[in-house]
Amino acid sequence: MTTPSLHIALLAGEASGDLLGAPLLQALRERLPHARFSGVGGPAMQAAGLHSLIDMERLSVMGLVEVLRHLPDILAAERALLAHWAADPPDVFIGIDAPDFNLRIARALHARGVRTVHYVSPSLWAWKEKRIHKIRRCINLMLCLFPFETAVYDKHGVAAVCVGHPLRDRLRMMPATEARAALGLPPQARILGLFPGSRRDEVRRLLPVFLETWQRLQAADPALQAVLSLRQPPDKASAALLATLPHVHRFDADSATLMAASDALLLASGTITLEAALLNRPMVVAYRVHPVSAALARALKLLKINRFSLPNLLAGADIVPECMQEECNPARLAAELTPLLADGEAAARQRAALAAVAAQLPPDVSARAADAIVHRFGW
Repeated sequence: MTTPSLHIALLAGEASGDLLGAPLLQALRERLPHARFSGVGGPAMQAAGLHSLIDMERLSVMGLVEVLRHLPDILAAERALLAHWAADPPDVFIGIDAPDFNLRIARALHARGVRTVHYVSPSLWAWKEKRIHKIRRCINLMLCLFPFETAVYDKHGVAAVCVGHPLRDRLRMMPATEARAALGLPPQARILGLFPGSRRDEVRRLLPVFLETWQRLQAADPALQAVLSLRQPPDKASAALLATLPHVHRFDADSATLMAASDALLLASGTITLEAALLNRPMVVAYRVHPVSAALARALKLLKINRFSLPNLLAGADIVPECMQEECNPARLAAELTPLLADGEAAARQRAALAAVAAQLPPDVSARAADAIVHRFGW
C-alpha cells in the first residue's frame, strides 16, 4: 500500500549514476505517486523530480590519491546530507553506485532505522570480498546489474536481485549517416571516437594520451577524423593541443550519437564501454589511475581479476583490447586501434562478440528495479 508521506532519498555521485537514477526515479513515481524524492543527482534525476541537495560534481572523484585531495569537501558534503536527513528522515535510502561514499551514508542512516538499497553492486568480484561484511550490516537490498554478481550476496545472506542494466532500454541503434548528419560531419569520412571519461581527474590523465594516440593515427592516415566527447573544459595543455588538431571535433553531445558516427572507439573504462557494446561499436578500452593508487593496489594485492572492461567481463573472454596503466600509452593504443579502423576482420570479429554480450541483458530494467524495491518493503 502506498504511504502518502513516503520520502525516498536517492544519491548519485557522478554522471553515469545520474543516468541510472533518472529512469528508476520515474518508475518509482509511477508505482508510488504520493512519494517525494530528495538527495543528490544531476540534470537527468532533477528533471525526473529529484530535489537535489548539493552539487553532484562535489562527489565525482575516483582513486585513492584523488579522494584524499578532495577529502575535506567530500566529508563536508556527507555531514550536510546527514544533517538534512536527520531533520527530514527518509523512509528508504537508495545509493546509486559510488559505493565508497554511498555505503558510509547508508551505514549512518541504517543505524537510525532507515531502510537501505544499493543500486549497482560494488565490484566484489574484482576486489577482495571483505567489503561484503560491511554491506551485510547496512544494506537491506542490493540491486545488481549483471547476472554474475548475485552469487557472492547469496553466499553471505544479503538480499540481492539482478535487474539488468538501464542502458539496455535507453539506447537505440542509429545509422552512421544519420548520426553524422546530426553532428555536421562528412558522411564518407573514417572517424575515431574519443571518450576520455566524465570525472575531472580521469579526463586530466587520459585526454593527453588519447590526443597523442590520435596524432599517431592521423599521421598514418591524414584523411582520418575524430569526434571527442568532452563535457567539461580541458586543462590548458590539452586545450592548446586541441587547437592544433583541426580534424578533432569536440562535442558535448549524447554519447550514443557520437558512437554511431564513429568507425571505432577509444574509451575510458567504465559504463561507457557497455554502451559501446550495446551499440555494437568496435573499441579499445584504456585507463590510468594515479601512479600511487596503482602502486598501492599492487602492493596490497587488492585486484583479483585479469580483465577490467565490462564487455570482457560479460563475455568471459578477451573480446576487446584493454590497456591499463603503463600499457595506456599512445604507441600501444594506436597499434590496437589500427586494425579496427580498417573495418576488416578484426572489427567484424569484435562486433559479433559484442552482439552476444548485448543479448545477455534483459529489457525493462528500471521497472524491474522499482518492482524489487516495492516488493522488498511491502509498499
